[in-house]
Amino acid sequence: MYRLLCDETLLAVWDSLPDDASAQLTTALSDVCHEPFIETEPWGIDDGINRVLVRPLVAAILAVNDEARTVRIYNIQHRH
Repeated sequence: MYRLLCDETLLAVWDSLPDDASAQLTTALSDVCHEPFIETEPWGIDDGINRVLVRPLVAAILAVNDEARTVRIYNIQHRH
């Protein structure tokens, strides 16, 4: 299992999402912490680190550190 890392600014963005989008992000990130390379797609160049998580109501840019077993959120966007 991977540990999720998120700064306070992005936590505020997450908290400000509509309930359905927030729930979708929470569920998706839980899945990512178990299988980050199955639940996400490469973002930009496929370097095995920068990933994008896309769901119907929300998207997030992530960095996966396989060695440290962490997933860091860099951006959260509500998809309308």
